[in-house]
Amino acid sequence: MPRNKYFYYSEEECRYVEVRRSYAAFLGQAALVLLLAVFLTVGFMHFYGSKVIKDAQQQQLEAEVAHLSAKLNHAMALLEKLAESDNSLRRMVNLPVISAEEKALGTGGMRAQIHETNTVASLISISSQMIDRLMRQVELQSASYADILSKYEENQKLFAAIPAIKPIDGLRTSGFGMRFHPIYRIMKFHSGQDFHAPIGTPVYATGAGVVESIQYNAGYGNCVIIDHGFGLKTLYAHLSKVLVKSGQVVKRGDKIALSGNSGISDAPHLHYEVIKDGVKVNPMSYIFDEISPTELQDTSLAMPAESQSLHD
Repeated sequence: MPRNKYFYYSEEECRYVEVRRSYAAFLGQAALVLLLAVFLTVGFMHFYGSKVIKDAQQQQLEAEVAHLSAKLNHAMALLEKLAESDNSLRRMVNLPVISAEEKALGTGGMRAQIHETNTVASLISISSQMIDRLMRQVELQSASYADILSKYEENQKLFAAIPAIKPIDGLRTSGFGMRFHPIYRIMKFHSGQDFHAPIGTPVYATGAGVVESIQYNAGYGNCVIIDHGFGLKTLYAHLSKVLVKSGQVVKRGDKIALSGNSGISDAPHLHYEVIKDGVKVNPMSYIFDEISPTELQDTSLAMPAESQSLHD
């Protein structure tokens, strides 16, 4: 089969000239072109392909960090709501509230804003700052809750210690203040509240405390003094019999003695005093709605066991 011939026109010779080339030379040229194409393709894929992969990874990382920042902002918002509840709790236990300025100083400011950025480094820096503020806010909140709990427990002890009930089931007679003394027959200051009661009527502790002393006094006769803490003491006088010991812990409503007529007394009765920070004050200022010991015991018996345990 005859080989195909190829010609080109030569302007110098003004004629067609036959192209003479070998098959090997043609294959070499073709191989060279193919190799160059392969190199160009591999180089393109290596450069642009790795760039596309890196861009995708970068976008995914940025999205994850932005999502984390959004979660941190949400956590800061929840803590701010807790801070509002915190102030309500502080008011309930009679603690001063923490102002917004104090909180800002303690936490380094409020929530951070997520700015639009194309760098992961910027997003990580913002998130790191938010985590630091979040930790300071948690520490501040934890300290505040500890203060609230401590104050609540102190208040519970105070409420239990306040001499809030009548010390005996009896009628009130001579009150606190100036009066005409029934024995001395002169105007004299009366430092407590008297309750008329037959000899042997139970006398009750009006608040939780510790029996400070049991003594006989020429004026008071047999008397018991209970230290309730918080600067409060109570005195029970003219007793016929004491039922507690010095140093004994008592709670509101415990029977501590029997009424009598000992000391300077014109008739069987209980003389009862409240002493605040060393000063004798009107006992009726502390008695809540004149609740008697019997009424207190009846209420305790009717109260569910769970509720009683909260008050013990």
